[in-house]
Formats: sequence, structure tokens, C-alpha cells
Amino acid sequence: MNLSPEESKLFYRLYYSAMAYANRRLKIVPDLTDPKDVGFRHPEERIQMRDAFYEHPELLEEFLSENPYGFPRDELAMVASWQHAVAGEFYVLRYLKKYAVFLGAKPERLYGVLSPGNPLEMTFAGYPLPLYVKGALLPFQSRIIYDGLLSVYSIHFGPGIRASMNETYSRLKTHEGIVEQLVGPDGQPEVRTSLARQKPRKAAPDWRPAVDGIVDQAEKMREADTARQRAALGLLRAAARMAQAALHQTEDTDEHLQCLRSVRQALTRLEKTL
Repeated sequence: MNLSPEESKLFYRLYYSAMAYANRRLKIVPDLTDPKDVGFRHPEERIQMRDAFYEHPELLEEFLSENPYGFPRDELAMVASWQHAVAGEFYVLRYLKKYAVFLGAKPERLYGVLSPGNPLEMTFAGYPLPLYVKGALLPFQSRIIYDGLLSVYSIHFGPGIRASMNETYSRLKTHEGIVEQLVGPDGQPEVRTSLARQKPRKAAPDWRPAVDGIVDQAEKMREADTARQRAALGLLRAAARMAQAALHQTEDTDEHLQCLRSVRQALTRLEKTL
């Protein structure tokens, strides 16, 4: 969930060079000109430089034009890709094996984010998820990383908000995927998500005739010897009608809700007999 030591070293060499250049132009932190000194400055000072860098996009263009540190073409292309950075506020929702999952609000997207240093779950050990943070997500070698600086807002989220975020996570992951790449090999915007790695799903068989038959048979199953049996058969009929409505009407309808209420009522009746 984090870059290799070699990748991390490369990133920070490029990133600190851009920060030192921005600082020299804007004079944010006194007496700082050497990129090697950026990493030793207080995090608040580095955040000031970072924020100023993104507030003045012309600095990136000038940095690329001047190439003050003589970077080779491939490394300069990595820096150029940062014009497609996503800066702002995010919610950290999950720590997965491959990356941490950030939720951005505008537009509402999930991002799979690697760390340039220690894994995020180690950096924020003891902080319960979700975290509300401010930072910048950068393209780096066909992946997405954060720039090593995250400001964490001290906010506690109640059960209702956490449940809502979990629903948002499930919906976006299923229908849009987790964004894993921001730019393509040519340096142009190219959003790729986790869905691109999934094999196309085979179409499911048409179960409608079979379920229709189950509904017809279940409707005949009304006589039973005990209250428990009658309740169980009632649940079978309600569940069969729910499946039938879902298969014949793929869009949400009032009939689906009515079927769901019938299932709950039938389940309640069965529970009372147990």
C-alpha cells in the first residue's frame, strides 16, 4: 500500500525540487532554496509551500520550461503529470491490501491511494475511520499517491454518517469502481478504475420461468399441520413473489417495496412461532 524505497526516493527528489522552486519564487519560507532541505522543515511550512504551489499553476509550467535541476525527459514527464493532481478535502474510508481508499466530494469519486512513505494505517494508527483530511493526490507511474502531507480534521462521525458513507462506498465501488489512474502513458488525463481489471461477467441464466413455477406451486401450499409450518409456507410464498418481481421488473417499483413488506411480515410471523 506504499511505494517501494526506490520509488519513494525518486518521488521526493522530484517533489521537493518543485517545492523549493515554488518557495524561491513566492518567498514563503525564508532561507530555503535547496530541495534537500524541504523534507527537514516543519510540516506546517511544507503544507504552506504545497498549498501555494497548487494555487499558482503557472509555477509548474515555468518549472517545466526552465527545468532548473536538469531532470531527464522521463522524470520531467512525471512532474508534468502533476497538472492533473486532485487537491482538496477527502474522507479516508478503507485500508485495503493494495491501497487506501479516499472519497472525494466534487465529483463524488473513490480513489485508490498509495503512500510515498509509511502506510497510512501505520501513520494514523489509533485514528478510527473515516478520517476527514485535506491533501493532494498525484499521478505517479500509472498510480495515485498522496504527497506525504495530510491535514487531519478532528471530527467524530456518528453511526448515521458512517452508515451513509459505507453505502456511498458500496455504490461507487460497484457501479463506477475505484479510480486507480489519473493520466495515461502520454501524460494526458485518462481515468482508469478497478472495474477495468475485472473480467466481464457472464450473463445470468433466465430464471424467470423457474421462479414463475415456484410461485405457482407455493400459492397452492397453504394447508399445514402446525402454525410453524403455515408460517414457513407463508414466508416461502412472500419470498417467491419478491424474487418474481425482481426478475420481471429490474427497476425499483412500488411493487418491490410491497413484496419486501410482505416478506418482513411473514418472517415476523414465523419468528413468533419459534
